[in-house]
Amino acid sequence: MSEKIQLNGINSFTPYQGKELFTSKPLHVTATMIQDFCRSVNQMDWFHFDEERCKTSPFGAVVAPGMYTMSLLHSVYFDHVELHNMKALFLGTDRFRILKPVKAGDSIVLKFNVDKIEQRKEGIAVHYDFTWTVVGDDQPVTLGNFIVRYWPQ
Repeated sequence: MSEKIQLNGINSFTPYQGKELFTSKPLHVTATMIQDFCRSVNQMDWFHFDEERCKTSPFGAVVAPGMYTMSLLHSVYFDHVELHNMKALFLGTDRFRILKPVKAGDSIVLKFNVDKIEQRKEGIAVHYDFTWTVVGDDQPVTLGNFIVRYWPQ
């Protein structure tokens, strides 16, 4: 992986406003990863676990819950970005869409953009847009946005 993006203080977001922050390397999704996630959130439906039955389903493989890609955002973000001299607080999301399933065996890529930066009385609020796609497919599997508040440290 290339070097991480170094964001040193809240003003370091400005050059990225309206631009791509990063595109991740592919993440290979396994049935075990999906099943571990499902156990952690008590989502025990057969289509997350029964690999034989899933082979004959319309999906052809174990499928991840819709929120699976949302749960990966934090770790993939910090695989690519380092924050220095600031505090951060996740504020929430304005939208999240699930457009098609992520299946065991898929390799997915995250594209992360800085949509806008809002000045606050103290610090800033950064609105991020993200899109997950399966390698080799142009249609996103999930997309959305979320907002993080940053303050100088």
